Amino acid sequence: MNKITTLALATTLATAALSAQAQITLDGVITAAEIGTGGNKYQSLGAFSTAHNPATGPMGFGNAGLLRLYGANSTTKLYIGIAGSIEVGSKNNFQLYMDLPNKTGVPVGTGLPTIASSATAFGTFPAGTIGGTKLDLEADAAIAVNGQADVMGAVYTSATTAVAKSLGGGATILTDGTPNQVYGTTGDYALFANTRLAYKASLTGISANPGNTNSGGAGSYALEYEFDRTALGLPAGASIVRVFAAYVSGDAYWSSDIIPQTTGGTQGTTTTGGLNNIGFSPDFTNTTLFPGLQAAAVNVVVLSSRQADETAVAMSVFPNPSEGASTITYQVQGAAEAVAVRVTDLLGREVRTLLDATQTAGFHDLSVATGDLSRGTYLVQVQVGDKVATRRLAVTH
Repeated sequence: MNKITTLALATTLATAALSAQAQITLDGVITAAEIGTGGNKYQSLGAFSTAHNPATGPMGFGNAGLLRLYGANSTTKLYIGIAGSIEVGSKNNFQLYMDLPNKTGVPVGTGLPTIASSATAFGTFPAGTIGGTKLDLEADAAIAVNGQADVMGAVYTSATTAVAKSLGGGATILTDGTPNQVYGTTGDYALFANTRLAYKASLTGISANPGNTNSGGAGSYALEYEFDRTALGLPAGASIVRVFAAYVSGDAYWSSDIIPQTTGGTQGTTTTGGLNNIGFSPDFTNTTLFPGLQAAAVNVVVLSSRQADETAVAMSVFPNPSEGASTITYQVQGAAEAVAVRVTDLLGREVRTLLDATQTAGFHDLSVATGDLSRGTYLVQVQVGDKVATRRLAVTH
């Protein structure tokens, strides 16, 4: 079976539906509120469905491994969530490979260029190398985090040229779910500009990760990435980003854990400790060993201007209909912005100004009393900077 999963953010979604959806919170946990359909929602791109059980296996290395891969996008960001746990203190790492539009890296089926240095997870080590690995997607960029809390990036600029380095700015990342910024994003690494990540470690292994009991579902501890769509070079309009996740040892030995997961075939070439791990420099285009396609597709759609405003403001009114009072919730993104909240009739004539002030970044709640308004339908308009969102409000008292 062809194991390719598509995350589609349909441009035909109603504006109200888009704006009501929750934002992805970068905290190292995949929550139930973040999983769904449409913009700003994680959709599953595949799972490693074989049980991780320290007593019986099979699993990756140690009491650790992959559970599920997620993707989401907003008007400005691409989110990738890797549910699972990395062995704490080790150099074993979660690797994420990306095939980006408008980039030309290593073609499908061509061995990855060898990076001589052993300073990153993408390099060469006494036992083996990432070089020579053949992927089922064009490799343009990759990013990894290991059990020693190092974040590393690799950029493949041609079929024979690659660079890799630490993106941690000389420090390790926080592993308690706190967002981390990557550093050194100039030159070849500019596509990682403005990238943030959050990882919540399971200190006693994947068996203590809440997602280990529900196949990486809601509540899973995860490694979450927030990429800047402009930095990635995503074009205006629809585009496809292909991704592939793997759990790899600190000396370039591939574990059994890959997403999309292969089923059938031999899945690997080496059995270690009773576990069917994959080995060094695998060829994922070999359909005898790895049937199907080891690539998941994220369909990234640039929303229209109006949809973009609605999504950015993230406005909602509840309860609606209103019998005395309702609460308006909205978001100020980035820095402090001028905010105006007004109630008008259906002809646009102002009935009431609720707020006209500068507010700090974050979500805000504003109460609107409706007891003195006549029964009928009104418009509630929230303007944050130059972005405007509007909702109908029915007053029924």
